[in-house]
Amino acid sequence: MNFRYLYIVMVVLFAYLLFYSWTQESKQKQELVEASYVENIAAQPGLSEQGFLEIKNDNLVVRVGERSGRVVEARLINYKFLQKEGSLGVRVFGEDPQGVKFYLGSGFTGESPEYKVQRASDSEVVLISLDGRFKKSISLDGDDYELIVVDQIISGLVENETSPYIAMYRTDGKALDARSGWIEGSSYTGVAFNTPKDPYDNYRLSSIDERMEFQQRGGWLGFIQKYFMAAILPDPDQGVVLSVSPPQGSSDVYVMASISSDVEAIEMIDGFQHRVFIGPKIRSDLMSRASNLELSIDMGWFWFLAQPLVMLLSLLHGVVGNWGVAIILLTLLIKLLFWPLSSKGFQSMAKMRSVQPLTKEIQERYKDDRAKLGTEMMALYKKEGINPVGGCFPMLLQMPVFVAFFFCLRESVELRHAPFFLWIQDLSAPDPLFILPVIFAGLMYLTQTLNPQPPGMDPMQAQVMKFMPIMIAGIFVIMPAGLVLYSVVNSGVSLIQQRALYKKYGGSTSLSGE
Repeated sequence: MNFRYLYIVMVVLFAYLLFYSWTQESKQKQELVEASYVENIAAQPGLSEQGFLEIKNDNLVVRVGERSGRVVEARLINYKFLQKEGSLGVRVFGEDPQGVKFYLGSGFTGESPEYKVQRASDSEVVLISLDGRFKKSISLDGDDYELIVVDQIISGLVENETSPYIAMYRTDGKALDARSGWIEGSSYTGVAFNTPKDPYDNYRLSSIDERMEFQQRGGWLGFIQKYFMAAILPDPDQGVVLSVSPPQGSSDVYVMASISSDVEAIEMIDGFQHRVFIGPKIRSDLMSRASNLELSIDMGWFWFLAQPLVMLLSLLHGVVGNWGVAIILLTLLIKLLFWPLSSKGFQSMAKMRSVQPLTKEIQERYKDDRAKLGTEMMALYKKEGINPVGGCFPMLLQMPVFVAFFFCLRESVELRHAPFFLWIQDLSAPDPLFILPVIFAGLMYLTQTLNPQPPGMDPMQAQVMKFMPIMIAGIFVIMPAGLVLYSVVNSGVSLIQQRALYKKYGGSTSLSGE
C-alpha cells in the first residue's frame, strides 16, 4: 500500500468532516437567530395594545405604528427565513439585533403629526392625527405585494410649500434576515433610481455623502438587495422629486424619498395615494409594475444575454416543474447552440495532441535554447496546419454566455429554497454533502488528461495545474448548488464531446495522457 496516498485521503476526509461540521453549526446559529425573533413576538401578545397594528394578505404581513403611522415591519409570508416548517417569513422592513433599521413613512413636508386609530381591519389601518388635521390609511392591494398609502388633509389651511411625500428610512448594513456567505454578500445592496436619463442608476449607501435628487415625472425609487426589494412607484404622469440623503447630525439613517412636486391643493384634501412594492425580484412580475423595474435584478456585465436566459429558464421550469431539471436542460441547449464553435476548438487541440510526440522531442532537443524552441515549434505547427491558439479562441467566444448564465442562476429568487433531488433541497445553498463539487473535480481532472500540455510550460506551473481540480472544487463547496449543477453538466458534456472529436480526428483518448 502506498502510505502517501492513504495520508492524502485521510487529510481530505478530515477536511470534509471539519467543513461539514462548520456548515451544520452555521445552520444552528441561523435557527437560534430566528428563535430569538419568535420569542420577542411571543412576548408581545396583543400588539395593538403595545402600539402596533397588523394587516395581512396571502403574501405580506405588515405592522404599522399607531402613533407614528410608519410601516415598521413587513414580512413575506411565502418566502421563509429558514427552509423548515414553521419558519417566519423574510423581512424587508424591520429591525435586527445588530441595529439595522429599515422602515417606511409618509405624510406632508413640514408636518410631523402623531396619530390615533380611527378604524382597523385585517387588510387596512386608518389613522387620524391627534389635532384632527390629517388622516392616513395604509392597506394591502388584494393579495398583491403592493402597499397602498393614502395621506389626506382634512382640516386647516394647505400651505403652498407643503407637498405629499413618502420615504424609506434605513441604516447601512446587510439586508435583514440575509444568509451568510460570500455569494450572498456579493450581490448588490443599495438604493436605485429610475430616471429619464438613466433607467437604472444605483448607489451603495456608504458611497452617499451628500443629497442627491432627480426632478422628473414618474420613474421609481427602490432599495435593492439579493432576491427582494422595496420600491416606491409614483404615478407615471406625476411630477416628483426622487432623492436620497445621507445621515444628518448624530443620526445614522439614510432617507430615500419621493416628494410630489405638482399636486393641487384639492388633491391633498381628497387624499394623495402612494404605491409601494414589497416583494421578491421576479422578472416577469417586476416588468408588469413599472418601466425598467426588472433592472433591479443584477445580471452583471452581460445582462443583455442573462435576461433572455432567465426567461428561457422560467419557460423550461413551466414544462418540467423542477428548477434543477430546468438548469440541466438549459445547459444542454446552450451546449447544443455552441456545439459547432466548441468542436473547432477541440479539433485544434486534437491536432496538437496528435503531434505531441514530435513536440516532446523538440522540447527535449532545445530545452536550453528557448528562442530556438519557439522557432521550431512554430515551424512544426505551420507544417501540420495547427493554430496554437485555435483551441482557446472558440472557448473565449463562449465565455460571455457562461458568465451571463452564472448571474442568471446567482440572482434568481426562484431558486431560493427550490429542491432538486435527493440530498439537494435548496439550489440556492451549497451542496450539503459536497457531492457535486467532487464530481466536478473528477470531470475537470479527466478533461486535463485529454488536453495537450502547452509547449514550454514551466514545471512548477504544470504541477499547479494538476491541483487545479481540487482548488476549483474547494471554491464550489461554498457556491450555490444550482451553479455547481450547471458546471457539472457543462463539463460532462464538454468531456464527452472532446473525447468523441479526439477519436475522430486522431487525438489519443487515453485517460493516462500518453
